[in-house]
Amino acid sequence: MTASAVPGPDDAEVLAETARVADELLRPRADRIAHEGVPRSHLDALATAGALGLATRAPTLLRRATEIIAAADGATWFVYAQHHQPVRAVAASDNQRLRERWLTSLVTGRTLSGHAVSHLARPGPPAITATPRAHGGRDGWTLNGRIDWLTSWGLADVILIGALTPDDRILFALLPAEDLNAPQAVHRHSLWSMDATHAVAIDLQDVPVAADQVVSMCAPADWLHTYLHHNANAHPAVFGSLQATTRHLGQYQAFKISADNTSLLAGQLRARAYTLIDERPADEAIDERLATRAAAVDLALRTAAACLAASGARSMTAHTTAARLMAEASFHLVHGQTPQAKDAYANLTNAHTARLLTGPARQRPNPPRMTGPDPTAG
Repeated sequence: MTASAVPGPDDAEVLAETARVADELLRPRADRIAHEGVPRSHLDALATAGALGLATRAPTLLRRATEIIAAADGATWFVYAQHHQPVRAVAASDNQRLRERWLTSLVTGRTLSGHAVSHLARPGPPAITATPRAHGGRDGWTLNGRIDWLTSWGLADVILIGALTPDDRILFALLPAEDLNAPQAVHRHSLWSMDATHAVAIDLQDVPVAADQVVSMCAPADWLHTYLHHNANAHPAVFGSLQATTRHLGQYQAFKISADNTSLLAGQLRARAYTLIDERPADEAIDERLATRAAAVDLALRTAAACLAASGARSMTAHTTAARLMAEASFHLVHGQTPQAKDAYANLTNAHTARLLTGPARQRPNPPRMTGPDPTAG
């Protein structure tokens, strides 16, 4: 069952307001926020712009807003990104009481959400289990295990959690964050990239889930099928990262041609990625999707590395834009990573290395002419 979105501003107005927040608030503070942490006020400003309700609207609108936000501040983008999956899940839920309680506040951004579901894709014993308190879970469930990775801790009001039931189903529950905040349960991650996103691990010990907190249940194979196909695509945030790196690189005369060429190539990859998403069924052209994703991430990394070179030694100090852009681009290597995505990136780097070994490197250039005394003489 689906629910219609709460009426809001039209698409052009949302994008214009999102761009204004990005230009006036996010980008000017991004270097400092990377070390201080994303504040709730950033998400509140995006909510006022209408950007937190886009999960229930046209996918193209959310993609464009994602690019705008990621180009301004990667950390704020990633906190922002956590909100959309819970919104979709609640909007599609058959649990009427749940929808009535949460959907409007989620879509308007009055309630900020996060999610802990990626562990469901990992092999081995389940990270989190859901035990029914009565037959079939009619009286609710109890969660136990460990959330290895949860972003937005201290910012999100509610968390969507996936857990495996004894009869091999996935239970999705929406819980207030305060219900997870037991003493000694929360462990802060220390990250060299995206440290500002408030990432933690949380131990769950007999956390209760009432029946009206259950969002949905599904077969693990069905969920994994959707998850793998979704993450085969290039993420719009990568193209936001490329906008940021090419903008920064273009400030340096020696790198301006490189920045212009990168913008053209990024546009080609973006068009290919979105054509695959919009015009092909999700279970088709998987290899092409993965190759496009790998190429976009690789281009973002190489452009961010050029930003470091252009900025020089100053980029090694804290609070510099080039260092932040490098960290943000690196994050896309592991964001939503699957074994298939890792293999696609390995194939790309292996092919690149092979071209270097078998291509122009065969034609050894003449050694550079010495302009001073021969250091090997005498």
